[in-house]
Amino acid sequence: PDALPSDEGPPRMAGAFAFPDFFEYPPYFTIQPTPETQRKQIELWKSLILRYCQHHKTHVLNLEEVDHPLFSNPRCDRKLSLDARRTLVDDLTKNGGAEWLGAGRTRCVVLWRSVASWGEAVHAWACECGHQGAVVTVGEIADPREGPGGDFVG
Repeated sequence: PDALPSDEGPPRMAGAFAFPDFFEYPPYFTIQPTPETQRKQIELWKSLILRYCQHHKTHVLNLEEVDHPLFSNPRCDRKLSLDARRTLVDDLTKNGGAEWLGAGRTRCVVLWRSVASWGEAVHAWACECGHQGAVVTVGEIADPREGPGGDFVG
């Protein structure tokens, strides 16, 4: 894709994920002490994490990746600390938006669609394609030529 001009940081690619305005605001890279502000901040970050992972079809995040583009912004010279990243994922796990992988709380599976929603989508695809009761592989489901496409590809 063609690179778009950028004053700072790596070039942004055409069609790239659009970060929300708060991503340019340095205080949002520090968990805020005031409960109401913190609640709003965490909700914004949770929404960003889910949208980013869905856009990039990413399901696993490594929170120890220091310069992960989701958690660092070189344009305002800010990064979320590992503790802040854990706080956000802890909150995502409360409503089924993520699950920790291991006791170290450094990697997680992001569920930008609920497990039930994935199940319904696979079932609908199987019904549409006449695969009900048939054995199909994950590879077949994820194959854009054979599978349902969309969120399944990638």
